[in-house]
Amino acid sequence: MALSKDQIMGEITKLRAELKELSEKKPERVSVEEITNTSSLIRYFLEERDRTGRLEKALSNLTEQVRKLAEDEVQQYAAQMPMGQYEIPISSIDAKVLNFIKTQQNEMICADDLKSFMKYNGRNAACSRLKKLESMGFLSKFQLGHKVYYKYDAGKTTNALIISPPQ
Repeated sequence: MALSKDQIMGEITKLRAELKELSEKKPERVSVEEITNTSSLIRYFLEERDRTGRLEKALSNLTEQVRKLAEDEVQQYAAQMPMGQYEIPISSIDAKVLNFIKTQQNEMICADDLKSFMKYNGRNAACSRLKKLESMGFLSKFQLGHKVYYKYDAGKTTNALIISPPQ
């Protein structure tokens, strides 16, 4: 019995409301005769426990169905993507920085090197650009002493098609 996502969410909402109602429900007035009759109290508590257990089980089943639906949606989306290739759009400045790093003799640069190449006034712009390219997966980061060096890592982007706007 496959339910749609909306049906499952509706059922979860109903179950949550019913659980909230049960937790807020005040005990009904019980007569003195019923209090003395412990078997009726035990039966009442067992029925409530069973009902709560059924609600919790239904809620966990619905949660599992939602998880499976989410996994199916992710798999369908992944199936639509071409296998092993994706596009990474970058700016022309980022492309210029990557080309600069590739042409270096030791292929490692620090923020000071980029600052002098791009003619930045301070190191902050160079640092942030290098960090951005590293987070995008183009560069590898190495800390040597107090300086951080970045190296172009072609292995990280072998399946990527790097797109740069025309200059």
